[in-house]
Amino acid sequence: MKNLRYLLPLVICLTLLISCNEKSSFVSFTYPEGKTKALVLSYDDGAIEDIQLAKLFDDNKLIGTFNLNSKYFSTTRGWPQQNGDTIYQRYIPKDSLLIIYKNHEIAAHGAYHKNFFDISDEEILEELNTDIELLEKFTNRKVISMAYPFGNANDSIAKLVGSTGLLNGRTIADTFAFGFPENDMLWHPTCHDSKALNYLDAYLNLNQQELSVFYVWGHSWELKDETRWNNMVTFCKKIGQSRDIWSVSHGELTTYKLALDQIQMEGNQISNPSESLSVWLKLTNGIKELKPGASILLNP
Repeated sequence: MKNLRYLLPLVICLTLLISCNEKSSFVSFTYPEGKTKALVLSYDDGAIEDIQLAKLFDDNKLIGTFNLNSKYFSTTRGWPQQNGDTIYQRYIPKDSLLIIYKNHEIAAHGAYHKNFFDISDEEILEELNTDIELLEKFTNRKVISMAYPFGNANDSIAKLVGSTGLLNGRTIADTFAFGFPENDMLWHPTCHDSKALNYLDAYLNLNQQELSVFYVWGHSWELKDETRWNNMVTFCKKIGQSRDIWSVSHGELTTYKLALDQIQMEGNQISNPSESLSVWLKLTNGIKELKPGASILLNP
């Protein structure tokens, strides 16, 4: 009996060691910590109302992507509407960028918000390169995302925009779905924020292994309408309480998506290139983080 008392801990240790070395099977890729659902909140122009919206995101631990027109910082500009009205927008000051957007992505939207359908390729590149240069100068951050002014883009424009080094480009062509685009430079969102509550419960209840994204877009100045603002507060509070959704910037989601494309699967081995990012996998024995330069041996 005395010998058994000493042998028991050894048997337990050996069992744990064997189980830790057991190979498992690959099930699917996941987002960080095994999540399969993501949320992107993308807002355009850089109007002064971004201050209140960014705080709402902060209060609910949500990440936003703010697409900014750098040549309008600290100005007020009138935008004529099709119905004959004019919307006047006050833009945020450039020296407040890192305060307002401390926890959020800063992205491009064209220096002067020119319609890409109305200008030449050279002017498009000037609009974007100027915007990127100024945003990076003011923030010391790398700009990798953008939203098309007025949502206007096509295959030719998307290819041109991709030549600037940007990794994605968002349109305003709502899909009312939770899938990924065929072309990251023509990234169609799920819906405008005025319709976000209509799809919220469906996304919260979504249960699938396939990766998904609820992509919401809008303008903070539209939320001056009390009903619209209250709906946005409801949306943020409810989705912010969900523990199975990865709130992420458009840029980080894109870089993660690209990192998944770099994963090498040969035979019974999964490898992550050393120059890539950590990615997450669902295996038959649980969730695994695959760090840069690491490999996992699976069951043959």
